[in-house]
Amino acid sequence: MTEKSFLDRAAEYTYKELDRLGGDPTKLDIPLQTVAVLYTVQAIIDNGSFQYLFESNFPINVPYSVFIDAYRRIGSIGAAERLEKAVAMFPFANPHADQQQRVKFMETLEEDDGFFELGNEVCGDEKVWLALEDYAKKNAAAFPIAVN
Repeated sequence: MTEKSFLDRAAEYTYKELDRLGGDPTKLDIPLQTVAVLYTVQAIIDNGSFQYLFESNFPINVPYSVFIDAYRRIGSIGAAERLEKAVAMFPFANPHADQQQRVKFMETLEEDDGFFELGNEVCGDEKVWLALEDYAKKNAAAFPIAVN
């Protein structure tokens, strides 16, 4: 059995705190919020690019700026900028709040549309995971778990 990384253990702790606070990541301290948001968001993007992210609804639909800010905090500026550009392409305000409109809009796009290209550039980006792990370690005091 492989040993869990610091990031995996930090995420376990973070999700317990998230549950304790009713599932709203914005109620977490910034280091925990960053791990909670990106551990989930990047996994979704890795599975199906921005399309999967935008087809998804979260239990508490926070503005996409929360995700973008989290990418910036860990130093994944390229991912933040790509997500920000994709969000700006939605032809309506507050896209995080309307899953049906998001899906309807994406259905109007061609497969090779720049919208999807932005997501493809973030999908599978291992640097995001490395940066998130580094961020969690730099903020280790926020995660009361043993550091290896």
